[in-house]
Parts: sequence; C-alpha cells; structure tokens
Amino acid sequence: MSRSLRERKTAQANVRIDVADKQVLDKLAAETGESHPKLLHKAVEQLKRKIFFEKMNQAYREMQADPELWATEQAERDLFDNAAGDGLRS
Repeated sequence: MSRSLRERKTAQANVRIDVADKQVLDKLAAETGESHPKLLHKAVEQLKRKIFFEKMNQAYREMQADPELWATEQAERDLFDNAAGDGLRS
C-alpha cells in the first residue's frame, strides 16, 4: 500500500461545514488546484499561528504594563545580547 493511501486511510475524518463555506472551499480548490483537505489544513494552521501570536502579544503587553517585570525582561535580554560576543545589540 502506498504511503499516501495509508495516510489517507488513517488520517481522514468527516467534518460538517456550512454550505457557504463549502462553496468557498470549492472555489479555492478550483483556483489553486489543491485538495479540500490540503486547503483546510492550511486554514487550520494559519488560524493556529494567529492565535499563538495573539496570545504571545498579549503576554508581552501584560509584561510591559508591569515596570518591574519589564525591567527584568530587558535585563535578561541584555545578558543574552552580551553572550553572543559579537558586539551587536538587538
């Protein structure tokens, strides 16, 4: 059995989506030549990255709102900048 066929047999799941979303998916598949599963995977990965960076940005905003905590962060960054030994600052 080929690898791709084996992967399809073990990795597929049925998912219900709105008719309008299915129409968009069909259009994207036609425009890109990519399969529905590939397009859905890309969309899920993009959303996962978006949420990750939103959480990270929120954490930095919270850290910056606390002057003591932010000073500690800056001091730690300075240590890492000096550790490189290249004389450059980030």
